[in-house]
Amino acid sequence: MRWRKVLVIGAAATVLAGAAAGLTYAFWGDGATAVAGVVRTGDLDLELVGTPTWTETSPDVSPAHVFGMQTDGITANHLATSGDRFTVAQQFRTTLDGDNLAARLTVGWDSAPALLPTGQVAATYIVTRPDGVASAATAVGTAITLPGGSANLTTAQVASWGSTPWTLTVTLTYSGADVMVTPTTISSAPITSLGTVRISLDQVRDGTGFTP
Repeated sequence: MRWRKVLVIGAAATVLAGAAAGLTYAFWGDGATAVAGVVRTGDLDLELVGTPTWTETSPDVSPAHVFGMQTDGITANHLATSGDRFTVAQQFRTTLDGDNLAARLTVGWDSAPALLPTGQVAATYIVTRPDGVASAATAVGTAITLPGGSANLTTAQVASWGSTPWTLTVTLTYSGADVMVTPTTISSAPITSLGTVRISLDQVRDGTGFTP
């Protein structure tokens, strides 16, 4: 049996997409009875750390500043205009403990992002490991698996990170002309949604860290 742990981060909002997290747990028990006694299972786990953090990083705004969420808990408390740039970051932690256990991390989408107005919003993301190594910027909605190629996450590597979390960071940039609207029409502004992000940690039985 191969182990898998999944985190789901849903995101939707009126103007900017916030992130509300729901967890799907899959545990495999503390032990299994065998003829020779008890065989202790390993541990492969994912958990969210804290809540999403929105930061305005527009080139003409100094210093960059953090802003919060609206009362619904999923909508960024900011109205975007042309030239704005924002990041939203969510941290998570991996656990990998066992003999001959290796894994890979995949970031994908259960539901596609909706970057509106069309052609006026660009969104990319990076995944930063606990040791500071970051993936290449990738278009939101495009899945990546880390590490790449035949490389894996190993128990020794994950243990060396201790409790330091990973960080998934999305950068959104708004372009196009500003549109003047009356206050009563703000609620009908185009929706920018980051979709539903799925982070999965999967056991593998090939590559670095696994001995057949």
